[in-house]
Amino acid sequence: MNLSEKVAIIGSGEASREKNPGRRAIHLAIEAANKAIKNAGIDKSKIDGILTGYSLVEPEMDFSSRLSQELGITPNFSSTISVSGATGCALVEHAALAIAAGFCNYILVAWADNRASGTMRGNFVSKLAENGNEQFEVPYGPLIPTQYALAAQRHIHEFGTTPEQLASVAVTFREHALKNPDAQMKKPISIQDVLNSKMISSPLHLLDCCIVTDFGGALLLTSKERASDSKNTPIYILGIGEGHTHENIMNSRNLMYTGAINSGKTAFSMAGITHQDIDLVQLYDCFTITVLLELEDLGFCEKGEAGTLVEKGYLSLGGKLPANTNGGMLSCANGGILHVTEAVTQLRNEGKERQVPNNPRIALVHGNGGILSSHCTLILGR
Repeated sequence: MNLSEKVAIIGSGEASREKNPGRRAIHLAIEAANKAIKNAGIDKSKIDGILTGYSLVEPEMDFSSRLSQELGITPNFSSTISVSGATGCALVEHAALAIAAGFCNYILVAWADNRASGTMRGNFVSKLAENGNEQFEVPYGPLIPTQYALAAQRHIHEFGTTPEQLASVAVTFREHALKNPDAQMKKPISIQDVLNSKMISSPLHLLDCCIVTDFGGALLLTSKERASDSKNTPIYILGIGEGHTHENIMNSRNLMYTGAINSGKTAFSMAGITHQDIDLVQLYDCFTITVLLELEDLGFCEKGEAGTLVEKGYLSLGGKLPANTNGGMLSCANGGILHVTEAVTQLRNEGKERQVPNNPRIALVHGNGGILSSHCTLILGR
């Protein structure tokens, strides 16, 4: 199904991100959802579909029904999905498909979790590691950073990528976070700061790894015809694609080539545009190496070239391809849905100090789930 320009995002909202030990995942989802509904300027009684992401900290059998109940909405279409870190993008994709198929008129998507305040950080990381292969991976205890470090080591071996180039990703996104009042990390860092930070799993240092935070994000989608009634600028879905290669890292055929190759090709083909048309990107940045692999596999450069580009400022606000303008997961907050809400902010020219210059019109958002396993690419346009 070609969805290009048939569905639009008309509302966007994020939960506040201060630490609050008494705040549950559902509370974060409610706040983000109410903000998205208010942002769209419609009565919530019009919402006839709800899609939600999962909570790792407080799993519920049916998060979407719980959110519907708390909001006082009785939808005709409801589901909770999980594609790990790619869930934020996949929620938008599933909502667009449902609207295009005529199941719903207005769909609310939301994803929230209290990963910092609801559990000890170490317990959260250990919980993630338990999702490995129960026969070969879990017994030996490789943590998530260790598994991504395998990809980083391979990239260094095959292409001569340097730790300094990996660090450049973290430094660039921290510079963006400093311009975002809602970002968690507020201290400037240098390449040397990254290299001097604690080694987590060689070659990944502490500052090469994303932060663990609470998060909540929500979006309201509708058809192109109804989008004209929105009080804000509609952001249209131009292209969507998915690509899945494995679940466990031991089943990856090649750490240097991910499902982003397929998701990107599908999204660009549906949108009918080229890479030169993209004004900004929001890339899943659980680790610095993830960003390099996504840039390459999505086709923004040849394999092995991403490190050099990033080192030269390619992803900075003033660069050729501004990326993760809110600071990303490395410096703003956890949660892949915030990459989508930030893209909406930028395309509406509401980024204030961190706004991408020259009136951006098209953005690419990419979500990565598991250990470079599941990928979803969105291309959004104003």
